[in-house]
Amino acid sequence: MLGVDEVFIMELTKYEIQIGFNKTPFKISGIEFRPSHRIKIENAGFTKKISATIQHYKRVFFENIILRSPSIHEIFILNDPKGSEILNKYYSTNIFRCTVDPVYDYEKPDASSMPYWIKRNNRKVVYTIFGALDWRKNIKNIFEAFTLLDKQIHQHIELLIIGKIPEYFADEFELRVNMFIRDNPDIELVLINEFVSDSHMEYYFCNTDVSLVVYPKFYGSSGLLGRAAKYNSISLVPNVGLMAELCEDYKLGYLCDPYSPTDISLKIFKAFNDILNGERIDGTSFYREHSPELFLNQLNF
Repeated sequence: MLGVDEVFIMELTKYEIQIGFNKTPFKISGIEFRPSHRIKIENAGFTKKISATIQHYKRVFFENIILRSPSIHEIFILNDPKGSEILNKYYSTNIFRCTVDPVYDYEKPDASSMPYWIKRNNRKVVYTIFGALDWRKNIKNIFEAFTLLDKQIHQHIELLIIGKIPEYFADEFELRVNMFIRDNPDIELVLINEFVSDSHMEYYFCNTDVSLVVYPKFYGSSGLLGRAAKYNSISLVPNVGLMAELCEDYKLGYLCDPYSPTDISLKIFKAFNDILNGERIDGTSFYREHSPELFLNQLNF
């Protein structure tokens, strides 16, 4: 029987804290998606800063405990070489490593096979919200941001929302959607309330002009940043955290205060003008530098 040399955990969460209290006959490595050094809020109210501070020290506690295990081999941080240096210095270790968040390629389906055929109107700018639809997507503030736009441009906008709505958020989401339709009747709203396949995701992003990833309380990387970069789609991201730095470094779009509908609206309008003027981002470098091959090489697989 073959023995186990190393176990790799694709996401180190709070539930893996027990690793810190044990020694295993094999090495343990994994990916930490929300490292402590990234959990902070700037330009926000007192309550939000206190909440972020609590989250930060909860994560510090987790990292301190898990690093006690002699079985821990490597902990990878996505897209954040500075972060791995900061964490190694803070904990006086060399366990933290950086790896890219890979952008995978999926074959786009034939349009006729799509369960929802999105009729692209070249006169409209398509904004996309993608993923599990709950409070983390910042629906409330994004909807308010569209409402603040000049009503004359509404007829030139399509808002595409794709993802499964969990039961606990369904009533609130329906209320927000009804209010949005009432206040913005000229914006074309397309809702796809289901999990979609990787190939369908590829199809929707190749038809996206602007990707809305203005997440509150989110400080790490997002695979949707790379998905948009692949198709040179403009990304609107929060103005704090790793996505803000990646967006600025690679010129992938605009930074927004996720708690300010006014600021989000301003960046939505800037992206709108960019698309109308034929100005898209160039995501080629980001796409090439975040390949699955490089990801595997950095993990030593």
